[in-house]
Amino acid sequence: MTKEIVTVCLPASPFGGWEEALKAAMEPFDMNRADPPGEGRPNGEWDWYHVYGGDGEIGLPVRPGHESDPRIVHNPVFSNGQPRAHRTMHCDGGPRRLLDFETVRSVKAAEAGRRWDAMSRFAAPYAPARPFGHFRRKFQENPEDYPWTQARADYLEQPLLQALTQAPPDSPILQERGGAADCIGTTRDEYVRREVSGVIPTNMLLTLDGVWIDGTLDPVHHPDLPRGEHYLLFADEYLMSLDGDTFVIRVRFHS
Repeated sequence: MTKEIVTVCLPASPFGGWEEALKAAMEPFDMNRADPPGEGRPNGEWDWYHVYGGDGEIGLPVRPGHESDPRIVHNPVFSNGQPRAHRTMHCDGGPRRLLDFETVRSVKAAEAGRRWDAMSRFAAPYAPARPFGHFRRKFQENPEDYPWTQARADYLEQPLLQALTQAPPDSPILQERGGAADCIGTTRDEYVRREVSGVIPTNMLLTLDGVWIDGTLDPVHHPDLPRGEHYLLFADEYLMSLDGDTFVIRVRFHS
């Protein structure tokens, strides 16, 4: 049993109508729902849920000037009924036009660009290195002849990785948030795009047309749906493309 947060997208509705729209969107995924007579249905996703976008900077960012807009959703209690602090700059949901996805993404893009540039300067004297994913794939393709321990050793034995490992603790490259090694094997644009894609989406997305996407599932066993890094890129593009009246809300659920 786990708790997760799903980002739910709802059609534009009359003021205050999002609660009924949310119930309708979540209902098909209720683990407690009885199967309709004569019909089977796949396993559900939740046995209880609660409107909750996270606290502090985890919540959905509110566009400046709209902090007091009545269309912005702030659930005043936690799932256990205890009161919850009201945070004006972040919320649990609201119309897309009132949510400031752009600013937080641009801040992340600038941060990622600086990190990539720093890593590029640090890596200049060394032979190009391969990202860890290259060695992980080799392991997955032939685990008997290429064990995990060998994959990790081959990755760490690269001169650039050795230099990172041996850099003093106060080295500027080691102060980069997110890990400088994540830049290996990417272009600047690829790296920035990848980092930005993780700012707004949660691990789960419920689309306007009622598709529940779990970005944590193994892509090998679920090749028809976006997973992992592909999921984040998909989810970020999807959320950014929504119409301004589309309602976006985060829901914490238990499964």
